[in-house]
Amino acid sequence: MLIRPFNVKNDKTRIIEVWNKVLKNINPTWTINEEEFDMALVVEGDHTDLSRDCLIAEDNKGEIKGFACLFKSSKRDSWWLEIKVLPQYFKSNLLVKLYESILDLANKQNTPQIRFTISKYIFLDSPLRFKFKDMGLKPVHYDFWMRMGDIDSHWKPNVPTGIKFQKQNEFNDYDSYVEIINDAFSEHFDFRPYTEKEFKSIHKVSWKEYDVEYWFALEGNNPVGICHICINPEVKHVGTINTLGVLHSYHHNGIGSSLLGLGIQSLIEKGCTTIELGVEAKNEKALGLYKKFGFYEVESRTQITYTIK
Repeated sequence: MLIRPFNVKNDKTRIIEVWNKVLKNINPTWTINEEEFDMALVVEGDHTDLSRDCLIAEDNKGEIKGFACLFKSSKRDSWWLEIKVLPQYFKSNLLVKLYESILDLANKQNTPQIRFTISKYIFLDSPLRFKFKDMGLKPVHYDFWMRMGDIDSHWKPNVPTGIKFQKQNEFNDYDSYVEIINDAFSEHFDFRPYTEKEFKSIHKVSWKEYDVEYWFALEGNNPVGICHICINPEVKHVGTINTLGVLHSYHHNGIGSSLLGLGIQSLIEKGCTTIELGVEAKNEKALGLYKKFGFYEVESRTQITYTIK
């Protein structure tokens, strides 16, 4: 297997194909297209140069089997490392070869900290696990994916006093949305504030690709919480709670549970029989809320994050 630099002219579409095969193996609702890939570079890797920061693994027939890339952001103190190989190579040494090659590249560039996230079920069956053990690397963060298969279609909201809820398919008040998200997720282990421009670009892509809906919690005319749901048109029976956030000053008022219930109800009405969401392992309050609604951990989709250096 040849490990070589990224070719700007020929490789982008081909590595997106590899990425999608990996994503579908983990979760059939996840996909990425070229527009979303470019958006990830704008938001999470604005200092990334693919020809400098990305490596390709290809066989002697010139077919791409995997890639590794450093995503460099001016807004973070650390860089993100992505490594993807085709599912048939999960248990091979290819992950290790790509990891060693991209780490050599990173060392030559005097990188700051590098964060690397990998699915638990891939990692535990991969030789990369033994490489990490030899290096003394330990997880710094876990993300759980949870699924709700037993849906109670008769859920009724318990509306908090002084709060009203409003459903929107589109919205223009990006400033309020960003304020809620930046406040609600400020305690995330790798938090950095997003800008109104970034979210506007992200959600324009989302509206184009998915069936998207928003529930806002309002005190008067002021948004204090949001639930963002979406459905991949190719997997219509699976709905995703993409974002659920409430301003910290409005916690413990039942707003989060009301928003979650309304989001679930909307997905049921759209024909979903399964609902999924992601949550940090350390977020015990959110985990408790989701379990109360009937969500349970899908262990095969647990995401493990490491700090490499």
